[in-house]
Amino acid sequence: MMLKTEKENIWFLGRSYYEYMKMFSLNIEKLEGLRILDCAAGASSFTPYLLKKGFDITAVDLLYGQTVEEIRERCVNDFHTLLEMHSGLDHRVDWDFFSDPEDMVQQRITVYEEFIDSYASEKDRRYLEAVLPKLPFDDDHFDLILSSHLLFLYEGRLDYDFHRDSIEEMLRVTSGEIRIYPIIKLHGESYESVFLPRLINELSDKADFEVVKVDYQFRRGGNQMLKIKKR
Repeated sequence: MMLKTEKENIWFLGRSYYEYMKMFSLNIEKLEGLRILDCAAGASSFTPYLLKKGFDITAVDLLYGQTVEEIRERCVNDFHTLLEMHSGLDHRVDWDFFSDPEDMVQQRITVYEEFIDSYASEKDRRYLEAVLPKLPFDDDHFDLILSSHLLFLYEGRLDYDFHRDSIEEMLRVTSGEIRIYPIIKLHGESYESVFLPRLINELSDKADFEVVKVDYQFRRGGNQMLKIKKR
């Protein structure tokens, strides 16, 4: 189980709407009419963008109980940590999506601004505090769940039981499909997930699993997502 104390150990970062579309191989037209959950959404601008377009989307994160100013401060602090980390890890990142590091910085700033504006107006309605592996929704409440940069990435901090219980919980609250990106580890000699094969084997009676190559890669090796279809 992820406890509230994990707030300091998980980065509160954000990706853009355009990154989401590529990370999860989404088609905007196919999202129309779906009930969508962004689970562990962080400070991304995917939910703000879809809300402006009138889509039925909800975002959850363990930090969404904080005030707008607390969220703003966390965005700034974690962003600076990200920049410091990337400064010495060029060999681990791919700059194809961003033209250069400065382009990434400018895009991330825009993402945070869009998120904070939306969070300020929709907090407790479309942005809900929730901590995996327990979600505050009824069975089959959503058609599609997206989960970015949490599961598998933090295998060194979040154990196997947390991963299994989180996927089972997301399966409970969806009537359709889960997509998880990326499916690599943040640290280690090998980026490959240790948990993924075991999870697929253990949960194969509840869902169909497919590893899908996507047209997005920032951290090298991170060009695949996991698609899970509920049975």
